[in-house]
Amino acid sequence: MLPVMKLIFTCLLLVAGVGLAAQPVVVNQKDVSKDLAQKLLKEYQNVEGEVNEKPHTVQTAFERIYKEVLETDKIQEYTVWNKLYLNAEGKIDYLVLSVSRGFGMVDEKTAKEPSKADSLAALVTSRVAPYLTDFVSRRTVGSKTAILVFVSFFTRPAKEVAKKDSVVNGLAEAMAAKDTLKVKTLALGQNLLTAVPDVIYRFPNLEELFLSDNDIETVNLDVARLPKLRHLDLSKNIIKDNGIAISKNKSLQLLNLQKNFVTDIPRAARNCKKLETLWLGNNRISGLSNASFRKLKPVKDLNFYKSEIAVLPRGIRKLRRLEVLDLYYNKLETLPKSVTRLKRLTHLAVSHNQLSELPARIDRMKRVHTIYAHHNHLSKLPDRITRMQSLRIVDLGYNWLTTFPAQLAAFTNLEELDLSANNFPDFPVQLLQIRKLDKLHLRGNPFLGEDAERKYSEQLSQLKKKNIEVFY
Repeated sequence: MLPVMKLIFTCLLLVAGVGLAAQPVVVNQKDVSKDLAQKLLKEYQNVEGEVNEKPHTVQTAFERIYKEVLETDKIQEYTVWNKLYLNAEGKIDYLVLSVSRGFGMVDEKTAKEPSKADSLAALVTSRVAPYLTDFVSRRTVGSKTAILVFVSFFTRPAKEVAKKDSVVNGLAEAMAAKDTLKVKTLALGQNLLTAVPDVIYRFPNLEELFLSDNDIETVNLDVARLPKLRHLDLSKNIIKDNGIAISKNKSLQLLNLQKNFVTDIPRAARNCKKLETLWLGNNRISGLSNASFRKLKPVKDLNFYKSEIAVLPRGIRKLRRLEVLDLYYNKLETLPKSVTRLKRLTHLAVSHNQLSELPARIDRMKRVHTIYAHHNHLSKLPDRITRMQSLRIVDLGYNWLTTFPAQLAAFTNLEELDLSANNFPDFPVQLLQIRKLDKLHLRGNPFLGEDAERKYSEQLSQLKKKNIEVFY
């Protein structure tokens, strides 16, 4: 009997050990060592900085947890600040917390002053870990990241919102609505949804459907039942490539799939025959191919912001009606020659990439009036850029220019030019040849030392006489 009891006792210890191991490490902000702070900063960085945007489901989960952990009615003047350090499975590795009175975060000064907030922080630190073992942030699965969540215990008076018959907010209101034919906008964002509810079909005249910031995985939308639907916002969900189906339609004009898990332009977009705006930013777009751009001719605005794109396929040329191309914060080293076939393009945004040059035949895009190319590796401009006389705004800040691109002096309609943080050793005298300019940005160049205003007073004076606002 004794060996059996020992075996049972050993099993219980193992189970308890597994339970303890599964719990995250909870640390009071005041007790974070330098080594731990460096570890967290190094291992949980992401493209949006130290702290990422929090999903609504995470915020709601923590509000529920603290209602269980604390008697919240007795601490209505306090706020708990939680930094969650999440692993690739969406589970919490570390929770660093602090408590403040009011909405201000704990700083170095207040951290040294003992208070009721300290006692509350110690209480939370000792109690909260067991409540976190089942927590999963589904929207961050796949990467280690940090999220800041604050939970305040203030009693706020309910705000009176002017209601319109054409606008419905929330599931409860959608289910209770009586005059459904008048409803044109349905807002179901931050409703903790995991699927698109059938209640949307109660509104046959719906024009705008907002489903942002939920945990929706699959979408199967029958637009035939919503024949007037123009805008569909599915941003900030957990939709994957095969998780979205939209029936063929000629009504949908805007499809927002930002901050999901798609890796390519979804097939569903091709069923929208009048689609003009397609936003796919903040996805991991690794599956682009020439075929990705088929049957998307109506698209005028394409957003690939922060999408980890390393190569833009030459098939982009198929979007002949494209006017706005947003490629901010990607990993592009070159742009395909075919991008110059986008002859209706007006805005080219390629900032925060690794481009060393712009396309040689960029002049084919004669309608472009705005180029954002800051934070790249540009050291020169293509000669033919001088033919782009529609240019109004050119941002070349934070590049590798050491000599002033003579091509810039040829523009007659330029309104704003940004050359900040390049490597000009001396004042670029060619700037004085520019005929028309409203704003000129020169900050962060080597020639702008402490005595720059005295040393280049004559040149700066000439620019100001032309009514050019100079930032230096």
